[in-house]
Amino acid sequence: MKMLCTFAVAIAAAATVASHAAGAAAEESTSQIIRQHAPKGITEAFYQCLDKADSSTIASASCLTTEQERQDKRLNANYKALLARLNPEAKKELVLAERAWLKFQDANGALESSVYGSEIIANLQVTQNEIFRICERANALEDYLFVANLQ
Repeated sequence: MKMLCTFAVAIAAAATVASHAAGAAAEESTSQIIRQHAPKGITEAFYQCLDKADSSTIASASCLTTEQERQDKRLNANYKALLARLNPEAKKELVLAERAWLKFQDANGALESSVYGSEIIANLQVTQNEIFRICERANALEDYLFVANLQ
């Protein structure tokens, strides 16, 4: 559950740092806070974008949208590559698993939206969580593809 509020904490920290004098001790950047909870596969471009965005919610939303597009492309590429490597029975299982994962993704997103509410920062948090789940799924498919390529 720690991951669920990292975006709000990171933005708040960035706003706090921005409000302190330049001579204040260095605090963690937005990207450093988020990186602590992010899965492998989140791009460096995303972290750099967040640091440039600082505490701007509009700029942060743009960073999230771009990373979500990257992770969706990565997930789809891994899915298609894996599908091409599997035997007919395994293909059927992959399709069923992917459909179940998509249902989970939708249901979990709806739950998070109801828990977090509709504030802008809450929407950003829900989006970050969704991106992390997409990335984790892309990682899993990448692992399966690695095994399929060994056979």
